[in-house]
Amino acid sequence: MDFLLENNTDTSSSSNRSNEIKTNQNLVVNTMSNEDVVDENEKKIITSGEESYDPETNNEMHLSIERGRRKKMKEMFNDLSALLPQLPSKADKATIVKEAVDYIKVLQETLEKLERKKEERAQHVLQQIMGTSCSAGSVSQKQKGFDKTWAASNMVLNIRGNEAQFSICSVHKPGLMTMIASVLEKHNIELISATISANGNGSTCMIQVHGKQASDANSMEETYRKAAEEIMPWIS
Repeated sequence: MDFLLENNTDTSSSSNRSNEIKTNQNLVVNTMSNEDVVDENEKKIITSGEESYDPETNNEMHLSIERGRRKKMKEMFNDLSALLPQLPSKADKATIVKEAVDYIKVLQETLEKLERKKEERAQHVLQQIMGTSCSAGSVSQKQKGFDKTWAASNMVLNIRGNEAQFSICSVHKPGLMTMIASVLEKHNIELISATISANGNGSTCMIQVHGKQASDANSMEETYRKAAEEIMPWIS
């Protein structure tokens, strides 16, 4: 019996040592595996860091950047070509640039001509307004009592039924009278007379108007106020 117990004890101890050895072996294997993983990660970090230098990779990167630059330049030249009306179908880059410069000069000349025409038109409208003022002087000089008054920094609007008076003070601005006439026409307001007085660097304009179409006095008042609001940005 003692022998059997001793054998059993030895067998149990041997089994325990075997399990302990296996456990230690597994720990060693796992540790080595983890170290291998760390080493691989460190290798990846080192090879991908700033210290790494791969001529082939750098050349590919430069080629990619150059291809992108050329593609962008090609797109820009295509866009520029589309803006030129008389460009040959197969024009090189030098021709495109030359045609673009010439076309810009033409556009500048056209702009100058349009500006001159705009000034001439403004002078023509001003002469018409002054002529209307002279022919209807009795109306402009006649004093009237107004029902309502709307005042702003550079404008006073007096309203009496379908008739109104705009009193405008402004610095000299090219095309101002043309703009005022277009606003009045837009709102179907008839110009009766206008008196313009120069004052230093500015001018004062008294404009008598009449509403052509209005269902009642309230709607005409609203029309006059809208016209005044559109004129205000030009004289402020």
